[in-house]
Amino acid sequence: MKIMKKIWKKEKKKKRIGSHGIITVFLTLMMVPVVAISSVMVDVARLNLYSSQAVMAADTYGDAVLSEFDNLLKELYGLFSVTQNKEGLEAVNKLADTVGYSFNPVGDGKSLSGFMPYKDADVKISYEKVDGASLSNNNVLMTQISDFMKYRIVEQVMDENGILSSLGEFETVDDDMDAIKKRKEISDKSQKAMEDIQDYYDTLKAIAAYPDYLDGLERRFVAYSDKLEAVVKSEEYEKYTYYLEHQEEIEAALEMFDSEEEDTDTESSSSEDDPEDAEKVADMADLYDKYKDFDVDEYLDDLEIELLVYENPLTDPKGEPINFDNAGEAISALRVQTVMLDNTLKTLKEQVRELKEHLVDCSDDIRVGIEAEIKDLEDILKLSDQFQEVYDLIEPTNQDKLKNERNKSDFAYEVGELKDIREKILSGEIEAGTDRTWKSKVWGQWYDFRDDKGEFYQELQKFCEGGASGKGDKDAGDKKIDEAKDAQEKAEEELNKPEQTEARNIPDGIAAQLKSGGATGDVLGFSDYFSGGLSLKNLSAGGEHALDKFLVTSYDFGMFSSRVTGVKAPKKNSLETNMTEEKKDSKEDISLTGYEMSPDINYLYGAELEYLLGGYNNSVSNLNKSRNIICGVRETMNFAASYAITEINEAICAVADTAATAVAATGVGAAVAPLVRISVSGALRLAFALIETAADWMELKERDKVTFMKTEMEDLNGIDGIASLLHIDIPESSEDKFGLTYEDYMFVLLCIFTDSNTLTSRTANLITLNMNQAKHKGGEWSSLDFKMQDTVTAVKATCKVKADFVVLPDNFAEMFYSGTSTESQIERLENHYFGYSVIRGY
Repeated sequence: MKIMKKIWKKEKKKKRIGSHGIITVFLTLMMVPVVAISSVMVDVARLNLYSSQAVMAADTYGDAVLSEFDNLLKELYGLFSVTQNKEGLEAVNKLADTVGYSFNPVGDGKSLSGFMPYKDADVKISYEKVDGASLSNNNVLMTQISDFMKYRIVEQVMDENGILSSLGEFETVDDDMDAIKKRKEISDKSQKAMEDIQDYYDTLKAIAAYPDYLDGLERRFVAYSDKLEAVVKSEEYEKYTYYLEHQEEIEAALEMFDSEEEDTDTESSSSEDDPEDAEKVADMADLYDKYKDFDVDEYLDDLEIELLVYENPLTDPKGEPINFDNAGEAISALRVQTVMLDNTLKTLKEQVRELKEHLVDCSDDIRVGIEAEIKDLEDILKLSDQFQEVYDLIEPTNQDKLKNERNKSDFAYEVGELKDIREKILSGEIEAGTDRTWKSKVWGQWYDFRDDKGEFYQELQKFCEGGASGKGDKDAGDKKIDEAKDAQEKAEEELNKPEQTEARNIPDGIAAQLKSGGATGDVLGFSDYFSGGLSLKNLSAGGEHALDKFLVTSYDFGMFSSRVTGVKAPKKNSLETNMTEEKKDSKEDISLTGYEMSPDINYLYGAELEYLLGGYNNSVSNLNKSRNIICGVRETMNFAASYAITEINEAICAVADTAATAVAATGVGAAVAPLVRISVSGALRLAFALIETAADWMELKERDKVTFMKTEMEDLNGIDGIASLLHIDIPESSEDKFGLTYEDYMFVLLCIFTDSNTLTSRTANLITLNMNQAKHKGGEWSSLDFKMQDTVTAVKATCKVKADFVVLPDNFAEMFYSGTSTESQIERLENHYFGYSVIRGY
């Protein structure tokens, strides 16, 4: 037992000897991961602490940068952008140091204390412009303008009689304008048809003269042939041919009896002594008596001249209005004119069809008036096939062009034969007294269309030249149209007077620095905007963008000047209230920010709104374009008024009917009279519209309103001109109806004619120009100090922090934050920096 105890004690002693320090080793092993983990947690806690402070610093600095905004831009236009001037930028940079002191309060030399475990951190604070965050970005500019206007515009939007509601007035005239456009097209095409018919007839008349031309040539040929025969059978020609045969005998006789040396007594004695000699002398005496006064050369000269009088017209057979040389050209011209006339009448027929479709939806006054004008127009259209049939008979069927060429060659040949006969006669080769061996006449081949289309030709003749009876007046329609055109030209001259303005132009050097380039091309005339120039169909289709454009347009009208700025105190917006009371307690031409519009602030003073519409760098071009569009719209509305105003419509119809009746009295009848009626009516209505438009424009330039839809005589302004044109009395105008001022028209036209992107870009250009003008206080300048592309509306502020970690590797720290909510805040930067960025904007 004792032995067992000894053994157990011995083994126990051995066991204790091998176990000394195990706890220490265990604790040592445990402390390694504990210390490591604790160090990591300390580093992570420090990283989070830096992160929180960096978040606050970056956020604070972003707001601090935005606080240094361009005060002039804000004061003038209510827009916000980080300052562009040197002092402001220096202040922004100084703010970075100030915000950095949040990590170390004693960094600026102040004696502060507290728990600041990150005071030894290396901190960098900076900012940069966010891409696209500039007022040169149309979306950004439109957003700021919308924010500026959204509360100011509420009254107008909510008002039942406000601008948006009043714009609906224009939608009601869309169908009327479409019908008026088609009506004017028919009027223009009717006049074109009359001109084409006249051209067709002139050519056809020349072709109709071809048979008479042939008859004339045949008569001259017969006369020449007869003359040649008469010469051959004449005594003079017989004497001439005998002379040629006995020239020596005749010359001897003439010489003998003309000799003064011969003695008469000797001759008599000799003759008595020799009877044969006496007979010979007697024969010579007869020859002498016959030819003593006959001068052969003189006879030949006279005969040649006499024959050439007959021959020359045949050698060069000219004729008016047609001859061999131009007959083919006339037929070719008739083909072209037939095609043109056919196209004109087909187009006219199609226009009548389209007009009837548009009349279904337009107002009653216009529908009834136009239907009355075109009801008989189909009659003239029934003649359209006749023109083509006449040409087909002349050329493709009967080939008159080929016949003319044959006639020309045949006639030249036969005339050549007569020339040969003449030469033979002059040379005495043809025996005197013989019957003719040459042709006595020639015959030409030709189809005379009047054999089949004589009745149609007579109708054309009556229309284009007047009837033989002398009744009526074929020119009655032309006279009225010319009278109307004279009135139109006078009104157009008044409307096209050169613009008188002191508005500046945008120099090329400055224009090149603006956001968008100026418009190019010529300014269209106001007649180009006639009919269809005002339609809200596209505007209505704009959806949500229409409100944005409305806000920008309202902003522009509150900030920029126009041609009527400063003319006189503006009346309350007729689009808003349709009333004429003047605004109470309101200043004239004051911007939405309270500044008076003037050349010292507004660079294009007097033409800014017009620039928004036209886009040209030349102010006169912009003024012309705005004038032309407005006048084109007014011309359309006044053309409609010629139907809506009963007295005017009746007067025009009476004049047109009188002219058509006068033309019909020449014999043309109802078939062509509708062309005259609708052409005269269209010319008079257009003249009326232009006269009234010129008067309206004078009112608009004076900042007065003009009745939008004129339905009564009292609505008219062009009293004298209309009275002179239609010979009726016009009462004085009144001002108690819905009307628009110049600014109202400009507002609507900007909404219709200018897309949102273009309007916003041009608004940015005006702001740029005016900011530079204000900075120079109205003085001279040649380059832009303020540029929209340099504006900053949002910044990315970044706070970079660098701190030494205890044990945490950089890569491990980055991996630690992967997948956490702070991943979007913390980012690893170069040189062991960790940074936080925040975007802040106005």
